[in-house]
Amino acid sequence: MDSFNRQNLTAIIKGSHVSEIDRKCLSSGIDSKWLMNNAGTKVSDYIAAYFGAPTENEGPFVIDDIEMKKYPLNKSNKCEIKGTVVCGGGSNGGDGFVCAINLLKQNYIINLYCLIPVDKLTKDSAFYFSELKQLKDEAKLQNLNIYFISEDFEKDIRIFKENLKNSRFVVDAIFGTGLHENEIRGFAKEIIGFINEAKENNKNLKIFAVDIPSGIDSDNGKVLGTAISADFTITFGAKKLGIVSYPGVYHAGKIEVADIGIPQKLYEEYENIYEANFEWVADKIPKRTPQSYKHSVGKLLVIAGSLGFTGAAAMACEAAMRAGAGIVTLVCPWELNFIFEVKLTEVMTLPVEQTEEGSLHFNAFSEILAESERYDALAIGPGVSRNPSTVRLIREILKKIKKPTVLDADGLKALAGPMDTEDDELYNLKHVIITPHPGELASILSRVNIGSENRLEANMEASKKFNAVSLLKGSGTIITNMEGVNFINPTGDFALATAGTGDILTGIIGSLLCQGMNLTDAAVCGAYIHGLSSDIISKKTGKASLIATDLLEGIKHVFLEIEKLKY
Repeated sequence: MDSFNRQNLTAIIKGSHVSEIDRKCLSSGIDSKWLMNNAGTKVSDYIAAYFGAPTENEGPFVIDDIEMKKYPLNKSNKCEIKGTVVCGGGSNGGDGFVCAINLLKQNYIINLYCLIPVDKLTKDSAFYFSELKQLKDEAKLQNLNIYFISEDFEKDIRIFKENLKNSRFVVDAIFGTGLHENEIRGFAKEIIGFINEAKENNKNLKIFAVDIPSGIDSDNGKVLGTAISADFTITFGAKKLGIVSYPGVYHAGKIEVADIGIPQKLYEEYENIYEANFEWVADKIPKRTPQSYKHSVGKLLVIAGSLGFTGAAAMACEAAMRAGAGIVTLVCPWELNFIFEVKLTEVMTLPVEQTEEGSLHFNAFSEILAESERYDALAIGPGVSRNPSTVRLIREILKKIKKPTVLDADGLKALAGPMDTEDDELYNLKHVIITPHPGELASILSRVNIGSENRLEANMEASKKFNAVSLLKGSGTIITNMEGVNFINPTGDFALATAGTGDILTGIIGSLLCQGMNLTDAAVCGAYIHGLSSDIISKKTGKASLIATDLLEGIKHVFLEIEKLKY
């Protein structure tokens, strides 16, 4: 990956690494109480900012020779905001205690629930619970009630439900990143159920999860029997794989990454998974000069379309033009050329020999090879069909034309099924981005299916098998390159679940390739632009009403914003 740097990239790690990172922090002299104070303070800051309450503080104070952020007890500013803070016994619960302390000092009304006895709290959590208790006793706070819930909590259910009903927000500090595999049982499961039920009954109730919603496996996003459905997740240092993977991402709501003082280099020692943001994408888009002209900004050859699937080819071409290609030419079956002449105004066509079924014939290879010399990149696959002659043609193109290429849709059939000896080159596609959906990925990996919990692993396998960049489409699109660097795309949602949106993506990526972007950057930026186009335009169309060609309008808006940063 050319000029790879992590600026404007958010690290993503498995939650199971958090405890190891914490140990490395301690061994380097970073105090765990300081980290816990920072974590809880970030949560309280976020809540205070959301509700518009004051967040001023007196600066650092010292506990055990550790500088910590301190909120003064604010007696002059009356605050009527009520909240429920639910804490477990681990570090996550300790973060919740710190959050409660800070909110109390801003005169929030807090009902705090602790799910285990004080003598079972971890050392740091017990420290902050004692701070909380001391604050209540010394200041005689009327805005704090502390409850303990145990297995025998039937008598407390009514009060708990009543407090939830009267709350403006809930802080979920029950379970953190250490929860894996085993499903939640017992009264903790019921507590989570009551919180979610309160949210269903009161849409104005806001749930803030500390680091990760309780009940989500932080390594893969699996719901462990039940899970908090948060409106906001304030996660620390790096995003956890469990809240960017499905179904965990459904429970996370809006995710805020908070710096709590852990050195960023510690996160870089693990998965090599990242999330791009808009600034990173905008920076990667090639900048044009006053002397730029159509031949200099990129020429794309699109190989697509068959009888009954002219729309797929047309959308890929139109998307490529919208994403900045200077020239786009479509290679199409000769009998369909007149259709494309009507459909496509800005795109040129090259009609070639076709099969009896109206798809591209293998005999067209020599003509395509000669034509490709004039182009900077290729986009192959939308609507080409699975005709054996067409599949053979695509295999030959992949082996003999080594220009940057995006391979999608039916074109992926060339990588599935039995291969001849002369097809060994198809396992060394350094010039290719493949863009399968889970079904297509399962086919080229000879699997029955690809489950949501193993999407990352399967995409890494595909990248390694074909020595190509692999982009696995779907909720949380994953991009993996040949060096084992992974990206999870943060844009787009179910609005893209409509025919033709994949063809639009192919056109965008092909356009970025012909403009000179390397494979990884083109795949990551293409997925980001594609999803953001949907996010923007679906506000006008509605998510369910969006159709693929609506994205063409969305692409215009995305590039308008990109150009505001670049020029």
